[in-house]
Amino acid sequence: MNELEFEKLLKKKDRKIRRLKREKEKLEEENCSLRKQLLLYENAHTPPSLQRKKRIPRKSSGKLGAPKGHPKYEREEPEVTETIKHPVDACPHCNAKIHIKKILEVIEEEIPEMKKVRVIKHLIEWGNCPNCKKRVMAKNNAPADRFGPILKSKITLLKHDDRLPLRKVKSTLLRDHDFKITHTGIMKIIRRVSKKLEIPYYEVMKRIRGAGIVYIDETQYKLNGKTWWLWTFVTNKEVLFVIRKSRSKEVIEEILGKKYKGIICCDGWKVYESFSDKLQRCWAHLLRESNHLKDKHKDFEVYHNYLDKTFEKIKEIRAKPPGKKERIKITGEMRESLLGMTSRMKKNVSFRKFARKIENGINHWFTCIENLEVEPTNNFAEQALRELIVQRKIMGGLRSEKGAKTLEVVSTMIATWKKKDKPLLETMKGYIG
Repeated sequence: MNELEFEKLLKKKDRKIRRLKREKEKLEEENCSLRKQLLLYENAHTPPSLQRKKRIPRKSSGKLGAPKGHPKYEREEPEVTETIKHPVDACPHCNAKIHIKKILEVIEEEIPEMKKVRVIKHLIEWGNCPNCKKRVMAKNNAPADRFGPILKSKITLLKHDDRLPLRKVKSTLLRDHDFKITHTGIMKIIRRVSKKLEIPYYEVMKRIRGAGIVYIDETQYKLNGKTWWLWTFVTNKEVLFVIRKSRSKEVIEEILGKKYKGIICCDGWKVYESFSDKLQRCWAHLLRESNHLKDKHKDFEVYHNYLDKTFEKIKEIRAKPPGKKERIKITGEMRESLLGMTSRMKKNVSFRKFARKIENGINHWFTCIENLEVEPTNNFAEQALRELIVQRKIMGGLRSEKGAKTLEVVSTMIATWKKKDKPLLETMKGYIG
């Protein structure tokens, strides 16, 4: 091989090396991008609705029926609204008179047949007073629009409590009441109901602002194709939903006020700590992330078991609480023990980020021991969101800010009435009648 051929070969190999380097860089970028996307579906906080891998089924205990100590379900005996007597006076075989009669009681429960919508025409007399010349109209209970309060309440509950899409609301009304209405008509009725419920909605917001303990959570919600945030604020008696563009501290300040002095139960999102130092961090989130690390790293099992036992100890203390001074002392000891565990955990690079997360919230893991009214988890807020997350899967998202306002107002009132064990149809009818 002469010198010219050798140089050509070198250039050819050099071009090949540069091409392979470019391909390698491109593949590394794609790999990094795909890993980031995969993290959305395979991390400790991925909700079941977004998980791609199948869940491992729980092992059966081998025992059938309810667990030991589970209360028996006993249905209340209904009140009899109608009695039908079936007499027998003579034997149907020989026509002899029956003297000794015993009564067999059989209870039947039945729903009434389809009730058609009542169409009521209001004839309201009016005229001009011959003396003062003013217009006088007869007192009446005619509605401001075409539809009555029961019908409007039922349509709203079918959509927002029964979670039916518009076509199902339409078909249900046709089947049960022979009532025909368009999709647009349904939406207009629900918006009118929402307008009527705005005053009680803002009253719920005021009561939440004055509550001593609030459970807060947030999740994404698509509005006209863009990402907005659905927030929930929950107390013992109220549930509030708001939909905002932001996931920032400004939303908390808007709802609770800048000088809120109560305790907030929340996850580890940084805006809560920037808003208040009176927090209870959610142990359910912590244990979920810990369990995820345990599945990925065998070495982490000892730390997960420690956190699991710590949570069990929290529940035991809350079940049989000592005095306030003793609880404060226990809190300090548990905090020191937790810090000691995180210092050991940080020696492993894979666990360092999780250890820092625990350390950053070290003053907020045991608030529930000092204040027994505070729950150690944020389950109240997560459970409140679950209903609207199901609706999100059905609807796919919202199309306008008007739709967002309707959703937050109606859902707030329904969830609050449920929390107070109020009958939904009667309560809603009372507000819009």
